[in-house]
Amino acid sequence: MANGPFIPYKMVSWLTTVREDIPTGLSYEALVTAFEREMGYWDRDAETALVKEHASWDKVQQAFDQMAGPHGLMIFSKIDQGRLVSLHNGIKKCVLYIVGNGVVAEPILTIDIRASLFVPFRVCLYDNGNPAGAIISYERPSSFLATLNQPALYPYGSLLDHRMNSVVQCILRKCQNQTL
Repeated sequence: MANGPFIPYKMVSWLTTVREDIPTGLSYEALVTAFEREMGYWDRDAETALVKEHASWDKVQQAFDQMAGPHGLMIFSKIDQGRLVSLHNGIKKCVLYIVGNGVVAEPILTIDIRASLFVPFRVCLYDNGNPAGAIISYERPSSFLATLNQPALYPYGSLLDHRMNSVVQCILRKCQNQTL
C-alpha cells in the first residue's frame, strides 16, 4: 500500500491552537533572565525520592507548591536550541522550555490521558532581530486542551492561560519600569 498498512484503531485529528508571540522590548539575554526569574524549577531528585517512598498526594502537592514560581509554574526542562545550531549559518538565539505544574496536570490527565501530549507545555524565547526586542512565544494551553473536546478541561486550560499571561505581564511591567 502506498500509505502503509491500514491500522484499524488509528485516529487522526486536526488541531487548531492559538499561539502568542509577544515582543518584550528586552534583549534575548535579558528576556531569558527575566523569564527564569518568574518561574520555579522542578527538582528531579525530589521527584525520585517522592516516587521511591510512595509519597502521599499531599506530600507531592507540597513539593510542587515549594518548587513552583510566583505564578504557580515551573520549568521541567530547558533546551537551548540555538547553542548547537548556531554552528551553521550564524548565531540563532532560541531556547525552548517545558513548563507546567503537576498539581494542575493531575486532574487534566485524569479527565483525558491524551492531554499528556500537551501538559507540561512549551514556551519558546527567541530573538529574530525584531526591533521591539526578543519574543516570548507559546501556545495557549486552553487552545490545545480544547482540541480534546472535553468540556471538563476548559477551566484548567483557562487557569494555565492565566498563569502564563501573568508571567508575561510581569516581565513586561518590569521591562517598562527598567526603561523609565
